[in-house]
Amino acid sequence: MAAIPLTEEAIHYVKRTLRFRFPKDKSAHVSEALAAALGCQTNIALLDSVRRVDPNDPDFALLDEQPFLRRLAQVAKRPLTSADRSLIFDNLRYPQPSPVITTRSPAWKRVNYSKSQRRRAWRNAMVAAINEGIRRRYFTIRPGDNRWPGAQRDQYERTRAQLFEFELNGIPAIGSVRDAGYDELSIHVAMWPTPDAARWVECINAGWLAGDLYASGWLERRDGAWLQVSTSGLGQAFRCRRRRLKELAEIEIVPLGFADRGSFKL
Repeated sequence: MAAIPLTEEAIHYVKRTLRFRFPKDKSAHVSEALAAALGCQTNIALLDSVRRVDPNDPDFALLDEQPFLRRLAQVAKRPLTSADRSLIFDNLRYPQPSPVITTRSPAWKRVNYSKSQRRRAWRNAMVAAINEGIRRRYFTIRPGDNRWPGAQRDQYERTRAQLFEFELNGIPAIGSVRDAGYDELSIHVAMWPTPDAARWVECINAGWLAGDLYASGWLERRDGAWLQVSTSGLGQAFRCRRRRLKELAEIEIVPLGFADRGSFKL
């Protein structure tokens, strides 16, 4: 996967690169496959949605290889080759400067959420909080693009965290975002929050003081856009009441332009 801003310019840019990758396929077929990669039914639907947003402040979307390949095989009416199946959007040779933001890191393959309810619940809580911050335009996945009040450092090199309340599938939640330096964001979230959650959620290791579920982590934005995942374990970055774990672990939630797993940095 990779991420692009949802602008006509970026879409045409990626399509030109794909035309070199798939030289024997018709331009219209590549367009339809690209729309599928970005989560749209048709190219017309994709362009219609893009034209209704502000090109100066676009949303970002992930380019997904599997929908692209399925749609290409369908519209081109041909079987996929092994070369087709090796497509990785992050690895395409894009001319510079490029609007494409990589989401693939060296540790990407070492992260597996499928075998642990705790990992899936942590992942879902973190993705939900990051998505909400992006929707509210507190920040984007671009390096340094922090917009909440207090995001900029004052004369003493201090910044302030931004708190925000939201819901995920009817579950009440409160999130916190803070500039962690090096273009990273420190994200904390509490679900089923306590009455004092706003006081505690931005604290390290807040645990049960913040809510029935507490999760924290970092969003990488300098070398790419991904949720940093430690392969050694969650430690104090996650606390969840046993009765809540299954409910959150089973929620399906898609990241808004960033990968849900990637290298952990110190």
